[in-house]
Amino acid sequence: MGIHSRYGRLVVSSFLLAAAATSANAQSTLALELMPRAPQSTGVQLYGLVDSALGYVSNEGGHASWSMIGGGGDRPNRWGIRGLEDLGDGNHALFVLEGGFNVGTGTISQNGALFGRQAYVGLSNDRFGTLTLGHQYDFMVDLVGYSAPASGNGGQFSFHLGDLDRLGGERLNNAVKYRSPVYEGFQVGAMYSFGGVAGNFNENSASSFGISYAPTSTVSMGAAYTTVHNYQQALGIGTTVLGLSLAGFPPNAIYDRQTVFGAGVSYSPGKLYTAALFTLTSLELAGKSAVFRTADVGASYQILPRLVLGSALTYSWLGDVHWTNFTGGLQYFLSRRTDVYLQYAALHASGPDVNAQLFLALPASGSSQTAVSVGMRHVF
Repeated sequence: MGIHSRYGRLVVSSFLLAAAATSANAQSTLALELMPRAPQSTGVQLYGLVDSALGYVSNEGGHASWSMIGGGGDRPNRWGIRGLEDLGDGNHALFVLEGGFNVGTGTISQNGALFGRQAYVGLSNDRFGTLTLGHQYDFMVDLVGYSAPASGNGGQFSFHLGDLDRLGGERLNNAVKYRSPVYEGFQVGAMYSFGGVAGNFNENSASSFGISYAPTSTVSMGAAYTTVHNYQQALGIGTTVLGLSLAGFPPNAIYDRQTVFGAGVSYSPGKLYTAALFTLTSLELAGKSAVFRTADVGASYQILPRLVLGSALTYSWLGDVHWTNFTGGLQYFLSRRTDVYLQYAALHASGPDVNAQLFLALPASGSSQTAVSVGMRHVF
Protein backbone atom coordinates (compact mmCIF):
# COMPACT_ATOMS: atom_id res chain seq x y z
CA MET A 1 0.00 0.00 0.00
CA GLY A 2 1.30 3.47 -0.86
CA ILE A 3 1.48 6.55 1.28
CA HIS A 4 -1.31 8.96 0.36
CA SER A 5 0.04 12.24 1.68
CA ARG A 6 -2.79 14.10 -0.06
CA TYR A 7 -5.30 12.37 2.23
CA GLY A 8 -3.20 13.19 5.26
CA ARG A 9 -3.10 16.86 4.32
CA LEU A 10 -6.85 17.02 3.79
CA VAL A 11 -7.91 15.21 6.95
CA VAL A 12 -5.31 16.38 9.44
CA SER A 13 -5.68 20.02 8.38
CA SER A 14 -9.48 19.96 8.50
CA PHE A 15 -9.62 22.26 11.51
CA LEU A 16 -7.13 24.63 9.88
CA LEU A 17 -9.45 24.82 6.92
CA ALA A 18 -12.38 25.55 9.17
CA ALA A 19 -10.58 28.31 11.03
CA ALA A 20 -9.16 29.93 7.93
CA ALA A 21 -12.14 29.74 5.62
CA THR A 22 -15.45 28.97 7.28
CA SER A 23 -15.54 29.74 11.00
CA ALA A 24 -13.76 31.24 13.96
CA ASN A 25 -13.33 27.91 15.67
CA ALA A 26 -10.08 28.38 17.56
CA GLN A 27 -9.53 24.60 17.55
CA SER A 28 -7.41 25.04 14.42
CA THR A 29 -5.28 22.03 15.28
CA LEU A 30 -7.58 20.35 17.76
CA ALA A 31 -8.19 17.55 15.28
CA LEU A 32 -4.62 16.42 15.86
CA GLU A 33 -5.36 15.91 19.56
CA LEU A 34 -8.61 14.02 19.03
CA MET A 35 -7.36 12.13 16.01
CA PRO A 36 -6.30 9.99 14.41
CA ARG A 37 -9.60 8.24 14.19
CA ALA A 38 -10.23 5.64 11.50
CA PRO A 39 -9.45 7.05 8.02
CA GLN A 40 -12.26 7.29 5.50
CA SER A 41 -10.36 5.60 2.65
CA THR A 42 -8.27 2.47 2.58
CA GLY A 43 -4.50 2.70 2.48
CA VAL A 44 -1.69 4.14 4.56
CA GLN A 45 -1.44 7.87 5.28
CA LEU A 46 1.35 10.09 6.56
CA TYR A 47 0.33 13.09 8.69
CA GLY A 48 1.83 15.50 11.18
CA LEU A 49 2.46 18.98 12.51
CA VAL A 50 5.62 21.12 12.70
CA ASP A 51 5.39 24.04 15.12
CA SER A 52 8.09 26.29 16.57
CA ALA A 53 7.97 29.55 18.50
CA LEU A 54 10.06 32.13 20.30
CA GLY A 55 8.88 32.31 23.90
CA TYR A 56 9.29 34.88 26.70
CA VAL A 57 8.50 34.17 30.37
CA SER A 58 8.57 37.12 32.75
CA ASN A 59 9.72 35.27 35.86
CA GLU A 60 11.33 31.85 36.16
CA GLY A 61 13.07 31.62 39.51
CA GLY A 62 13.27 35.40 39.69
CA HIS A 63 14.64 35.98 36.17
CA ALA A 64 13.06 36.65 32.80
CA SER A 65 13.80 34.06 30.14
CA TRP A 66 13.81 33.83 26.34
CA SER A 67 13.82 30.48 24.55
CA MET A 68 12.94 28.67 21.38
CA ILE A 69 9.97 26.37 21.96
CA GLY A 70 11.11 23.61 19.64
CA GLY A 71 8.56 21.11 20.85
CA GLY A 72 5.74 23.33 19.59
CA GLY A 73 4.50 26.68 20.83
CA ASP A 74 0.80 26.12 20.17
CA ARG A 75 0.60 22.34 19.77
CA PRO A 76 3.25 19.66 20.33
CA ASN A 77 5.06 18.54 17.19
CA ARG A 78 4.27 15.10 15.87
CA TRP A 79 4.37 12.84 12.86
CA GLY A 80 2.46 9.67 12.31
CA ILE A 81 1.38 6.88 10.03
CA ARG A 82 -2.14 5.48 10.04
CA GLY A 83 -3.72 2.80 7.95
CA LEU A 84 -7.11 1.35 7.10
CA GLU A 85 -8.05 -1.90 5.35
CA ASP A 86 -11.57 -2.62 4.12
CA LEU A 87 -12.54 -6.14 5.22
CA GLY A 88 -16.01 -5.99 3.65
CA ASP A 89 -19.52 -5.84 5.12
CA GLY A 90 -18.75 -2.61 7.00
CA ASN A 91 -15.68 -4.06 8.76
CA HIS A 92 -12.23 -2.44 8.79
CA ALA A 93 -8.79 -3.10 10.23
CA LEU A 94 -6.85 -0.02 11.33
CA PHE A 95 -3.62 1.06 13.00
CA VAL A 96 -1.91 4.26 14.19
CA LEU A 97 1.78 4.89 14.95
CA GLU A 98 2.56 8.43 16.14
CA GLY A 99 5.68 10.03 17.60
CA GLY A 100 6.68 13.47 18.87
CA PHE A 101 9.83 15.46 18.16
CA ASN A 102 11.60 18.72 18.96
CA VAL A 103 12.21 20.79 15.83
CA GLY A 104 14.80 22.90 17.63
CA THR A 105 17.11 20.01 18.46
CA GLY A 106 15.91 17.24 16.16
CA THR A 107 15.42 14.91 19.12
CA ILE A 108 12.54 12.55 19.86
CA SER A 109 10.01 13.57 22.52
CA GLN A 110 8.24 11.35 25.08
CA ASN A 111 11.53 10.25 26.65
CA GLY A 112 12.87 8.96 23.36
CA ALA A 113 9.99 6.59 22.56
CA LEU A 114 9.70 6.25 18.79
CA PHE A 115 5.90 6.15 18.89
CA GLY A 116 5.44 7.72 22.31
CA ARG A 117 2.33 9.68 21.41
CA GLN A 118 0.15 6.82 20.13
CA ALA A 119 0.58 3.24 18.96
CA TYR A 120 -2.40 0.95 18.49
CA VAL A 121 -4.15 -1.52 16.21
CA GLY A 122 -7.83 -2.39 16.03
CA LEU A 123 -11.02 -3.33 14.26
CA SER A 124 -14.06 -1.21 13.43
CA ASN A 125 -17.60 -1.98 12.34
CA ASP A 126 -20.03 0.56 10.93
CA ARG A 127 -22.83 -0.71 13.20
CA PHE A 128 -21.00 -1.71 16.38
CA GLY A 129 -18.12 0.76 16.73
CA THR A 130 -14.34 0.56 17.07
CA LEU A 131 -12.12 -1.56 19.34
CA THR A 132 -8.40 -0.72 19.60
CA LEU A 133 -5.46 -2.09 21.59
CA GLY A 134 -2.19 -0.39 22.52
CA HIS A 135 -0.77 2.92 23.76
CA GLN A 136 -3.71 5.35 23.58
CA TYR A 137 -5.23 8.59 24.89
CA ASP A 138 -7.82 8.28 27.63
CA PHE A 139 -11.21 9.95 27.15
CA MET A 140 -10.31 13.17 28.97
CA VAL A 141 -8.59 14.34 25.77
CA ASP A 142 -12.00 14.41 24.07
CA LEU A 143 -12.87 17.42 26.26
CA VAL A 144 -10.09 19.59 24.80
CA GLY A 145 -12.62 21.08 22.39
CA TYR A 146 -14.53 22.56 25.33
CA SER A 147 -11.41 24.05 26.94
CA ALA A 148 -11.18 27.49 25.38
CA PRO A 149 -7.53 28.18 26.33
CA ALA A 150 -6.24 24.78 25.26
CA SER A 151 -8.09 24.89 21.94
CA GLY A 152 -6.20 27.81 20.49
CA ASN A 153 -6.52 30.99 22.54
CA GLY A 154 -3.15 31.00 24.26
CA GLY A 155 -0.93 28.12 23.18
CA GLN A 156 0.74 25.60 25.44
CA PHE A 157 1.40 28.13 28.21
CA SER A 158 -2.38 28.42 28.64
CA PHE A 159 -3.04 24.71 29.20
CA HIS A 160 -4.48 23.80 32.58
CA LEU A 161 -1.95 23.83 35.41
CA GLY A 162 0.28 20.77 35.58
CA ASP A 163 -2.06 18.96 33.21
CA LEU A 164 -3.63 17.55 36.37
CA ASP A 165 -6.92 17.04 34.55
CA ARG A 166 -5.17 15.23 31.64
CA LEU A 167 -6.55 17.55 28.95
CA GLY A 168 -3.03 18.02 27.57
CA GLY A 169 -3.27 14.52 26.15
CA GLU A 170 -2.26 11.75 28.53
CA ARG A 171 -1.87 8.19 27.29
CA LEU A 172 -2.43 4.81 28.89
CA ASN A 173 -0.22 1.81 28.15
CA ASN A 174 -1.48 -1.70 27.37
CA ALA A 175 -4.99 -0.34 26.90
CA VAL A 176 -8.16 -1.75 25.36
CA LYS A 177 -10.45 1.01 24.11
CA TYR A 178 -13.97 0.91 22.69
CA ARG A 179 -15.79 3.78 20.98
CA SER A 180 -19.37 3.42 19.77
CA PRO A 181 -20.77 4.74 16.50
CA VAL A 182 -22.62 8.06 16.63
CA TYR A 183 -26.34 7.46 17.17
CA GLU A 184 -28.79 10.39 17.14
CA GLY A 185 -25.90 12.68 18.08
CA PHE A 186 -24.71 10.48 20.99
CA GLN A 187 -21.40 8.63 21.26
CA VAL A 188 -19.98 6.69 24.21
CA GLY A 189 -16.69 4.99 24.99
CA ALA A 190 -14.89 2.87 27.58
CA MET A 191 -11.25 1.97 28.15
CA TYR A 192 -9.15 -0.22 30.43
CA SER A 193 -5.37 -0.23 30.89
CA PHE A 194 -3.76 -3.36 32.29
CA GLY A 195 -1.25 -2.69 35.06
CA GLY A 196 0.92 -5.69 34.18
CA VAL A 197 1.79 -6.55 37.79
CA ALA A 198 1.54 -10.27 38.61
CA GLY A 199 -0.69 -10.97 41.57
CA ASN A 200 -2.10 -7.42 41.76
CA PHE A 201 -4.77 -6.61 39.19
CA ASN A 202 -5.20 -2.97 40.32
CA GLU A 203 -1.59 -1.79 40.58
CA ASN A 204 -0.66 0.55 37.71
CA SER A 205 -4.04 -0.09 36.07
CA ALA A 206 -6.41 2.58 34.79
CA SER A 207 -9.90 2.98 33.35
CA SER A 208 -11.64 5.74 31.42
CA PHE A 209 -15.13 6.52 30.12
CA GLY A 210 -16.55 9.19 27.86
CA ILE A 211 -19.85 10.43 26.42
CA SER A 212 -20.62 13.18 23.92
CA TYR A 213 -23.75 14.67 22.39
CA ALA A 214 -24.05 16.99 19.40
CA PRO A 215 -27.74 17.78 18.80
CA THR A 216 -26.91 20.27 16.02
CA SER A 217 -23.91 21.29 13.95
CA THR A 218 -23.32 24.31 16.21
CA VAL A 219 -23.81 22.80 19.69
CA SER A 220 -21.73 20.06 21.31
CA MET A 221 -21.33 18.78 24.86
CA GLY A 222 -19.43 16.00 26.53
CA ALA A 223 -18.20 14.44 29.76
CA ALA A 224 -15.37 12.08 30.69
CA TYR A 225 -14.03 10.19 33.70
CA THR A 226 -10.60 8.61 34.23
CA THR A 227 -8.99 6.88 37.20
CA VAL A 228 -5.31 5.86 37.37
CA HIS A 229 -3.68 3.73 40.08
CA ASN A 230 -0.08 4.49 41.16
CA TYR A 231 -0.14 7.80 39.30
CA GLN A 232 3.05 9.85 38.80
CA GLN A 233 2.69 13.63 38.36
CA ALA A 234 5.42 14.93 36.07
CA LEU A 235 4.51 18.62 35.79
CA GLY A 236 4.42 21.21 38.54
CA ILE A 237 1.81 23.69 39.75
CA GLY A 238 4.03 25.70 42.08
CA THR A 239 2.94 24.25 45.41
CA THR A 240 2.87 21.12 47.58
CA VAL A 241 0.03 18.57 47.45
CA LEU A 242 -0.35 15.94 50.19
CA GLY A 243 3.23 16.45 51.30
CA LEU A 244 4.75 16.01 47.82
CA SER A 245 6.29 19.00 46.09
CA LEU A 246 4.70 19.84 42.75
CA ALA A 247 7.06 22.66 41.87
CA GLY A 248 9.13 22.65 38.71
CA PHE A 249 9.21 19.17 37.17
CA PRO A 250 8.84 16.80 40.15
CA PRO A 251 10.72 13.51 39.65
CA ASN A 252 9.16 11.47 42.44
CA ALA A 253 5.59 12.71 42.94
CA ILE A 254 3.75 9.36 42.96
CA TYR A 255 0.19 9.17 44.29
CA ASP A 256 -1.84 6.08 45.14
CA ARG A 257 -4.60 7.15 42.79
CA GLN A 258 -5.69 9.93 40.45
CA THR A 259 -9.37 10.40 39.61
CA VAL A 260 -10.49 12.99 37.05
CA PHE A 261 -13.93 14.11 35.90
CA GLY A 262 -14.76 16.79 33.36
CA ALA A 263 -17.74 18.20 31.46
CA GLY A 264 -17.97 20.90 28.83
CA VAL A 265 -20.08 22.55 26.17
CA SER A 266 -19.32 24.53 23.01
CA TYR A 267 -21.38 26.75 20.70
CA SER A 268 -20.07 27.80 17.29
CA PRO A 269 -22.49 29.81 15.15
CA GLY A 270 -20.74 31.11 12.06
CA LYS A 271 -17.67 33.19 12.82
CA LEU A 272 -17.99 32.93 16.60
CA TYR A 273 -16.74 30.05 18.75
CA THR A 274 -17.51 29.87 22.49
CA ALA A 275 -16.74 27.14 25.04
CA ALA A 276 -16.97 26.43 28.75
CA LEU A 277 -15.51 23.57 30.79
CA PHE A 278 -15.26 22.31 34.37
CA THR A 279 -12.86 19.61 35.60
CA LEU A 280 -12.25 18.02 38.98
CA THR A 281 -9.10 16.08 39.88
CA SER A 282 -8.68 14.05 43.07
CA LEU A 283 -5.23 12.89 44.21
CA GLU A 284 -5.01 10.22 46.93
CA LEU A 285 -2.02 9.30 49.08
CA ALA A 286 -1.84 7.23 52.28
CA GLY A 287 -5.55 7.51 52.99
CA LYS A 288 -5.73 11.27 52.37
CA SER A 289 -7.02 13.15 49.36
CA ALA A 290 -6.78 16.59 47.75
CA VAL A 291 -9.16 17.97 45.13
CA PHE A 292 -8.05 20.33 42.36
CA ARG A 293 -10.83 22.09 40.42
CA THR A 294 -10.66 24.13 37.22
CA ALA A 295 -13.26 26.13 35.29
CA ASP A 296 -12.69 28.06 32.11
CA VAL A 297 -14.71 30.06 29.62
CA GLY A 298 -13.65 31.75 26.42
CA ALA A 299 -14.42 32.72 22.86
CA SER A 300 -12.80 33.38 19.52
CA TYR A 301 -13.95 35.31 16.50
CA GLN A 302 -12.94 35.34 12.85
CA ILE A 303 -12.45 39.06 12.46
CA LEU A 304 -11.07 38.70 8.91
CA PRO A 305 -11.14 35.76 6.46
CA ARG A 306 -7.58 34.77 7.50
CA LEU A 307 -7.43 36.29 10.99
CA VAL A 308 -8.80 34.75 14.23
CA LEU A 309 -8.73 36.48 17.62
CA GLY A 310 -9.46 34.63 20.89
CA SER A 311 -9.38 35.07 24.64
CA ALA A 312 -10.20 32.98 27.70
CA LEU A 313 -10.27 33.06 31.49
CA THR A 314 -9.35 30.04 33.63
CA TYR A 315 -9.86 29.77 37.38
CA SER A 316 -8.45 26.90 39.49
CA TRP A 317 -8.50 26.17 43.19
CA LEU A 318 -7.06 23.61 45.61
CA GLY A 319 -8.01 24.16 49.24
CA ASP A 320 -6.83 27.67 50.16
CA VAL A 321 -4.74 28.08 47.01
CA HIS A 322 -6.25 29.82 43.98
CA TRP A 323 -5.04 30.54 40.44
CA THR A 324 -6.38 32.87 37.76
CA ASN A 325 -5.03 32.64 34.20
CA PHE A 326 -5.97 35.12 31.46
CA THR A 327 -4.99 34.02 27.95
CA GLY A 328 -5.29 35.40 24.45
CA GLY A 329 -4.19 34.60 20.95
CA LEU A 330 -4.08 35.97 17.41
CA GLN A 331 -3.75 33.59 14.44
CA TYR A 332 -3.11 34.59 10.83
CA PHE A 333 -3.42 31.89 8.17
CA LEU A 334 -0.95 32.17 5.31
CA SER A 335 -2.60 29.19 3.64
CA ARG A 336 -4.92 26.36 4.47
CA ARG A 337 -2.09 24.48 6.20
CA THR A 338 0.25 27.21 7.48
CA ASP A 339 -0.33 29.92 10.06
CA VAL A 340 1.58 32.34 12.26
CA TYR A 341 0.46 33.25 15.76
CA LEU A 342 0.94 35.57 18.72
CA GLN A 343 -0.11 34.21 22.13
CA TYR A 344 -0.27 35.55 25.68
CA ALA A 345 -0.85 34.03 29.12
CA ALA A 346 -0.87 35.82 32.50
CA LEU A 347 -1.14 33.70 35.66
CA HIS A 348 -1.70 34.93 39.20
CA ALA A 349 -1.58 32.61 42.22
CA SER A 350 -2.77 33.33 45.75
CA GLY A 351 -2.74 31.44 49.01
CA PRO A 352 -0.17 29.89 51.33
CA ASP A 353 3.13 28.46 50.02
CA VAL A 354 2.48 28.86 46.30
CA ASN A 355 4.40 30.36 43.39
CA ALA A 356 2.95 30.93 39.95
CA GLN A 357 3.87 28.24 37.42
CA LEU A 358 2.41 28.18 33.95
CA PHE A 359 2.13 24.91 32.01
CA LEU A 360 5.63 23.81 30.86
CA ALA A 361 7.32 26.76 32.60
CA LEU A 362 9.57 26.76 35.66
CA PRO A 363 8.03 28.28 38.81
CA ALA A 364 8.24 32.01 39.37
CA SER A 365 9.80 33.52 42.48
CA GLY A 366 6.45 35.12 43.33
CA SER A 367 2.74 34.97 42.72
CA SER A 368 2.64 36.17 39.10
CA GLN A 369 4.01 34.88 35.81
CA THR A 370 3.45 36.08 32.24
CA ALA A 371 4.37 34.38 28.96
CA VAL A 372 4.31 35.56 25.35
CA SER A 373 5.05 33.41 22.31
CA VAL A 374 5.38 34.20 18.60
CA GLY A 375 5.55 31.28 16.19
CA MET A 376 4.46 29.47 13.07
CA ARG A 377 2.93 26.09 12.35
CA HIS A 378 2.58 23.85 9.33
CA VAL A 379 0.21 20.90 9.16
CA PHE A 380 0.68 18.08 6.67
